[in-house]
Amino acid sequence: MPEMLIFAQGQIATLTATFVTSPDGIPVEVPDATIQVVGPGGMLVLPPTPMIYGYIHTGIVGFYWYDWAIPNSLPLNIYTVVITGTVMGVPNSHQIFLKVVPAGTRTLASASQRAIGLIAFLETYIGRAQRIPVYNEVARRNSNQNAFQLSWPRWNYGNHEIRLNGKIVNTGYTIDMDTALVTFSAPLHSTDRVEASYNFRYFNQLDELRFLSDALTQINLEAPGTNYTLENMPDMYAGVLMLGGTKNALRQLLFDLNFQEPSTMFGGRDGAKDAIAGFTALKENNEKEFERDKKQIKRAFWPKIASTVSPEYTLPGGRSRWFRYLFSNNIG
Repeated sequence: MPEMLIFAQGQIATLTATFVTSPDGIPVEVPDATIQVVGPGGMLVLPPTPMIYGYIHTGIVGFYWYDWAIPNSLPLNIYTVVITGTVMGVPNSHQIFLKVVPAGTRTLASASQRAIGLIAFLETYIGRAQRIPVYNEVARRNSNQNAFQLSWPRWNYGNHEIRLNGKIVNTGYTIDMDTALVTFSAPLHSTDRVEASYNFRYFNQLDELRFLSDALTQINLEAPGTNYTLENMPDMYAGVLMLGGTKNALRQLLFDLNFQEPSTMFGGRDGAKDAIAGFTALKENNEKEFERDKKQIKRAFWPKIASTVSPEYTLPGGRSRWFRYLFSNNIG
């Protein structure tokens, strides 16, 4: 099932897309990146509209975004966001479900442009986890011989390669990039072999937003207590926030690698053990830096209430009693 985002009537839904070559995952520019919103029964709510190239705002090549102001009058329902773009001659189409709830409802996915910028910033720290290559994976067929399942969902927009009996095919099938399902227009023979090379994201946008929100909560709890959100926090928090967000992402990844399927990314349990050891050391380093830096960043905001000066330990020329004694008795 495609990713589900929840927004309220009257909110601005900021939607993003990253286009990469596949499967190596090098970000690329896509001049025809387009977004549209479709309602129930195929009703066109937002006609095909060019997405905005975010390089100027984020410094990340291949990053696109679009702010959709959800009308207050838009009926409560589930809508389909369709993002398209051509990567190295290969057309891509991706769907996201968008649930519209009553105006005034506080929603986790209500990410402003600033929050999206922070997510893009976080991806410079965890970028490889968001651009994982898979080469020549053999797909698992269904009983009808027309649908073939790959292991990893959330494919990045790219020039995916689908091979039928060793030969690249570009027509006769559709790809659901959220579920990694390749469906052919006609059933294949039981001896046919389908392989795919693709690039996928380990975390979705809501995961990244949660990593950042949880890190900011930890910063807020550091004395003196604060109540900042991602929308109004001081700019000087950004670097520390990235350390916390990265730490949270690594913690999630480490937890997942203890299970069978995620461990296959590193060749099974033995390979996963080495990966876990490396990620654990990286997470611990991030934790230490985060703990240190969130204390330092809070000290920058501590008010100076008063200054206390003790006269007992001043150098000669000051007013310590010991110096006055020496001076009055002409000692030395």
